[in-house]
Amino acid sequence: MVEAWVTVLVAVIVALSTLGATFIQNRHSQKRFDKELERAREVDDRERRREVRGEPLLELRDKLASMACKYEKLVDTARRLSTRSDFTYEETEKLLEETIDEDTILMASGNVQQILYMQYDTEIITRVNNIRNTYLLLIEYALDKSRRERLQKEYGELVLKIEADIPEVQELISKRLEEL
Repeated sequence: MVEAWVTVLVAVIVALSTLGATFIQNRHSQKRFDKELERAREVDDRERRREVRGEPLLELRDKLASMACKYEKLVDTARRLSTRSDFTYEETEKLLEETIDEDTILMASGNVQQILYMQYDTEIITRVNNIRNTYLLLIEYALDKSRRERLQKEYGELVLKIEADIPEVQELISKRLEEL
């Protein structure tokens, strides 16, 4: 009879050990599953943030480059108009009108402003608007024959400033994209 109790006791101990090991494995698997699920959520959140915030940033980066090219053309045309260099007055005036029309279409379409309003970073918005305003000031200076000599130094400083500002804003946009 003692042998029967010993056998039953060993069987109970083995069963409890097996049950305990199964419980520990289950708990460990559940923790691992929870960690993997949390990682998957984080990745999904990052991807969603990148999609929601990143796409407008990428679009702004492209629009800024496009806008800068158009304004460079406009400033160059305004300088040609005011100095009457290699074009006739009529040719330069026509070129200026076409370039102004391009800017009007660009701004009237609202694409640049819409993309700016989609941004969450006020520093980027301010800096892009400052670039546009600087270009408009450069155009005004280029067209102002009466104050040209007096404004030459300031014009040169603005050109250098805008040449530095555009890459800085592009770098800021890239930095924000990396942070997402």
